[in-house]
Amino acid sequence: MRQILVVNSSVAGEESVSRILVEDAVHRLLELNPDAVVTYRELGDGPIPHLTPATVSGIRAIATTDDELRTQALSDELIAELQAADIVVIGAPMYNFSIPSSLRAWFDHVLRPRVTFTYGETGPQGMLTGKRAIVIEPRGGVYSEGPTKAIDFQEPYLKQLLGFVGIADVTFILAEKIGYGPEARDLALRSASSRIAELTARIAAGVTSDSDGVASNETKVPAAGIASSETSVDYDEMMQANLRRVFGERDPLRRIKAIRELYDEDAELHEPQRSVRGHDAISQAVTELLAHLPPEFAFSAIRPALGHSGVGRLQWSAGPPDGPAAVTGIDVAHIEGGVIRSLHVFLDQPGA
Repeated sequence: MRQILVVNSSVAGEESVSRILVEDAVHRLLELNPDAVVTYRELGDGPIPHLTPATVSGIRAIATTDDELRTQALSDELIAELQAADIVVIGAPMYNFSIPSSLRAWFDHVLRPRVTFTYGETGPQGMLTGKRAIVIEPRGGVYSEGPTKAIDFQEPYLKQLLGFVGIADVTFILAEKIGYGPEARDLALRSASSRIAELTARIAAGVTSDSDGVASNETKVPAAGIASSETSVDYDEMMQANLRRVFGERDPLRRIKAIRELYDEDAELHEPQRSVRGHDAISQAVTELLAHLPPEFAFSAIRPALGHSGVGRLQWSAGPPDGPAAVTGIDVAHIEGGVIRSLHVFLDQPGA
């Protein structure tokens, strides 16, 4: 990681959520490599001109006029920044269900035939392979799940644009509900910052990601000491390991390692207020949960877990080490092939 390109597109000023989180990501990347060179492209302060009939040939054809030559020169400059980068950090807030028009104009200048992509016998081929992208996505509401997911024209569009030029290793960092008030905004910032810390820890460990931000160079293995056959499943060991190593772990790198050992790749976590699927989503859900709890809070089993026929149950409590339990609940896990396929979390009613 020698070169970092930062592309900011927010028009909300230095206190915008996207800029705060972009700087968080850059700071953590520089901790990994203090000698890395950071190049900033500020689209909010210096917008990229939108293409017009007078300038479009500077991108798509042969530039001849002064306007076309200026457009081509700007495209050359932007592409050179992108080509030099090992990691691209993009601040892309959701505006009107999609991306800022300034960021769209940037893509219009860097998606250039025969320079950043080409067409072969099998279709388009990106020419900017081997790079990693981190995309910060602040949103006023919730568009990652539920009925509003259908009108998320931000993340799928960015994934397509980046993939078109060959950048397939993309991690999206969400910060949702920032329009719900100061407390929701602060929680979104904390949760996204934890996700960034987890990501940079994975980068430090040399873990790559696929387009959904899921680690792709590690082989999922059953948890140590847990046999895969049904007759030898140790329900207590597995479920207490999940309680301790996943829900009780605040270090993101150790937590995601535990999740990959304990959970199936497509495992589902069902909490009272939401459901998520996949290793990264489960880790993010735990990050958000722990962000609500004091640092000294700990989870512990009330009694050994019981299980049979692929279903395990563990009763637990959480609270300060020397104080009364603040909350109690039950985890119910569906275990198959030595890993958790789904986990349902039930919280006890106060006074129950």
